[in-house]
Amino acid sequence: MKLEDLRKDNIGQIYAWFPQKGNDESSMLLITYPYYSIKAFYFSCQNLEQLEQSKDIINQGNVSISAVGFWFLAIEAFINTLLKIACFLKDKDFNEFRGKKLNDRLTAVFEILEIENKDFYRSGILPKLKEFQTFRNEVFHDRFFNSEVQFHKTSFSSIPYLANQVDVVQASIIALEIFQAFRFVYPGLDLMPDIFIQKNSSYGFIKYDFLYNEVILPLFYEALRKHSLNTDLVTEPVEIRLPESSILQKGDVKIIIRAFHKENIIHSPNTTETNIGASLFNKVRDLITINEQENFQIPAYERIE
Repeated sequence: MKLEDLRKDNIGQIYAWFPQKGNDESSMLLITYPYYSIKAFYFSCQNLEQLEQSKDIINQGNVSISAVGFWFLAIEAFINTLLKIACFLKDKDFNEFRGKKLNDRLTAVFEILEIENKDFYRSGILPKLKEFQTFRNEVFHDRFFNSEVQFHKTSFSSIPYLANQVDVVQASIIALEIFQAFRFVYPGLDLMPDIFIQKNSSYGFIKYDFLYNEVILPLFYEALRKHSLNTDLVTEPVEIRLPESSILQKGDVKIIIRAFHKENIIHSPNTTETNIGASLFNKVRDLITINEQENFQIPAYERIE
């Protein structure tokens, strides 16, 4: 079997299912924000642990940008999920919205679901989301050019590509605020992302808001305290809970997960213990000539004639 074929195995994928529209793929919508949220959470924890375990210098994290990027992906996918479900319910074409700006898609969610938006816009979450989008664009489009970026509603780095744990936690807070605000807009559903947690030889899921309070926040503050550091970051998220939409009833939408492999895409791995990557890296390391006085090299960007 080709490795490419395994990409069609959707085990573990989550869908919004509309029972009144049938019981096949035409009655389901793929939901991706839980996947991005799980990635964002674990990258965030990895970054905070690197700060905690700093030795010679303060380790500001080697996956900061990855963590922040996945939090933004999670937010955008969450808003798109809200909009896709609304479009599916009201027989609207999501393609009419997919090319619009994030704020316009958010506005469409309020309009289609007929939800009052005053409390949300008064909460101050939207200006933070806009600054998050600016930060993300600076990094992902490599727009930095000497002058620093000014942020007024958030604690994002004015030099975005030099992000550290503060940026990671700031991103996680904005994501939490968005998730919390729209958590119960669909009757009978709780849309707060469930995070995959390993336990012994099995696993379970815990809601992200609980993990923010019980893992991310205490880990961040304990790591700061350990190294006699502090922060200006406001870590208390804005709490707002929008009302349920009246355009549908409980049971009109359900969240389901595919728990089994597709029968034609099953391939068992070879369980032999190997360590190919480490062996290859050791060979590469042998090619490095160490400067015994400096104990490190510098990059060589001059062309060798």
